[in-house]
Amino acid sequence: MFELFSLKMTKKVLIIPSWYPLASQALNGSYFQEQARFLSRNDGLVIQVLFGEKKSCSLLRWIWTFIQSWLNTKYPIFDATVQNDPPAFCFKFPANRRVPDNLQIGLELRLFWKTYSRLIQNGWQPDLLHAQSGMDAGIYVHHISKQTGIPFVIMEHQVFVFHYYSKLRSTLIMDAFKAARRTAAVSYDERRQVMMNQPACNPDVIWNLVDEDRYSIDLGKRKKEFTVITILNSLPIKGAVEFLEAIAIVLQTDPSLRFIMIGKGANKSSAHSSENLFVRKSRELGIFEKGEFFPFVPREQISDVLNQAHVFVSPTIQEPHGIAVREAMMCGLPVVSTANGGVEDSITPDTGIIVPVRDAKSMAEAILKVKENYSWYDPQIIRELAIKQCGKDAFLQSMTSFYRP
Repeated sequence: MFELFSLKMTKKVLIIPSWYPLASQALNGSYFQEQARFLSRNDGLVIQVLFGEKKSCSLLRWIWTFIQSWLNTKYPIFDATVQNDPPAFCFKFPANRRVPDNLQIGLELRLFWKTYSRLIQNGWQPDLLHAQSGMDAGIYVHHISKQTGIPFVIMEHQVFVFHYYSKLRSTLIMDAFKAARRTAAVSYDERRQVMMNQPACNPDVIWNLVDEDRYSIDLGKRKKEFTVITILNSLPIKGAVEFLEAIAIVLQTDPSLRFIMIGKGANKSSAHSSENLFVRKSRELGIFEKGEFFPFVPREQISDVLNQAHVFVSPTIQEPHGIAVREAMMCGLPVVSTANGGVEDSITPDTGIIVPVRDAKSMAEAILKVKENYSWYDPQIIRELAIKQCGKDAFLQSMTSFYRP
């Protein structure tokens, strides 16, 4: 089917993400790059990426850039700062909290237009613009589309809230969703959030790509003791405290249980509160010795670490999609998840249990229930569901359809 698509058309797509990997921040938006790289290797698609990095600066520096944005016809593009597979181009634009947002937005739109104009001077011009998130990439692609007549699509990836946006910026985001040729969201919950704010659009649901070739079921790596694993950061929305409270409750019933925490917050040597939250809280609860803490695990090793555990826990308050959960499922792990939105799309009686958010007791009871009934869960069935939703074939089929007129 995909061969037929490539024979019928070759579409040039310019992707504008709201965040993207840089030399200094290789993990920031890495899944955007993985998706763009995967799509660029399909014969029917030619992909390039344009990314604007917002940098805080002094007011004088901002004013100088604002003046230059009117006087100079070009704006500098730096491709060396971005990992270039597929071809990706970056530029920096300033921000200052004392600048009214209408002026800030005007500067951003002007600089995006100038960098886009410079990008196409080499003869490469897109057939389609793709905003990865309406915040704020949707604003930028909508502006470029109005200048060029090139159609655009938006795929929403992030938490869909507006309390930290100005009224003007929020309006422009919603205008972009209304004007887009097609829209998509990475879960049914995300889709509902978009439609609640902009009922004029009807997004598709396209789950994020998770390359099943990176993950495998290896029961031989499972630890002897029943082990719980989670991957998260130290932000309150991620629920690390509730996870540790749940583990403490479980250990009262089953002292043999072990747990693994991966992510920012697991740094035992750091004095920074956000980097040692997991360690500090586990010590407060008296469960530190039962845990293993990894601030970072390279992507090529994550499957091996996941396979050491028996169940994955997602304790977040809100999750647009939940890539880590699907990675765990591709290793055959059942999931205990809060009712956080994005993960719920993959939880069935065959794959895991849903519990209320911020309810450590319910989370603990679910972990114990999975342990007591572990034979219920077939690792292959769990893996197959994740592949059906998020694997390479599913993602390519969804995206090629999404890009069609």
